[in-house]
Amino acid sequence: MDRRELAKRLLQEIEEIFPEAETELKNWKTPFQFLITILLSAQTTDRQVNKVTKGLFDKYPTAKELRKADTKEIEKHIKSVNYFRTKARHLKETANILEKDFDGNPPKDFKKLMILPGVGYKTANVFLNDMYKANQGIAVDTHVARVAQAYGLTKEKDPNKIAKDLEGLYTKKDWYKVNSSFVLYGRYILKAKKPDMKKVVLKEFLTKKDKD
Repeated sequence: MDRRELAKRLLQEIEEIFPEAETELKNWKTPFQFLITILLSAQTTDRQVNKVTKGLFDKYPTAKELRKADTKEIEKHIKSVNYFRTKARHLKETANILEKDFDGNPPKDFKKLMILPGVGYKTANVFLNDMYKANQGIAVDTHVARVAQAYGLTKEKDPNKIAKDLEGLYTKKDWYKVNSSFVLYGRYILKAKKPDMKKVVLKEFLTKKDKD
């Protein structure tokens, strides 16, 4: 079986397990709030982000309110997430740009999203795919990378290079599915430390080190 066919079968098998795969980031109600939760989630678990977002959005529900907030006050709300000082600054700067240039709403254009502080290739695609099934790219985090590497879909280690390999294997209409499906599979089944081998799919195609 070639890599393209393997990639297709892998996604199908994972969708059987997680038919309604979606982000586990909670407490957001608007595109603006969703973008903020994604920015907070970098190098931090979704669970930890969920602990801080309700209070944050109760006080600063829109870009208009958040841009006026004192950075130190934002820090107090998000201090339990990693790199909270840098993130607090990015949140305020992002809110300011959105309110000034985009009427408070994150743009749906990939290149325009990428100008926002803290928004990179992964963040932009998580936002666009989860919100709009935009299929402008595939977001790669540690879970997606681990799953792709374990099945030999890529030999790359850089997330952006892994993304390009996956984008070459999957039809564009399915790009939005890959991140959310692979994340759940990597988080709950093909775990980094103790994979649940009873639930792992297509075991015969795992690389040798992932079978051991």
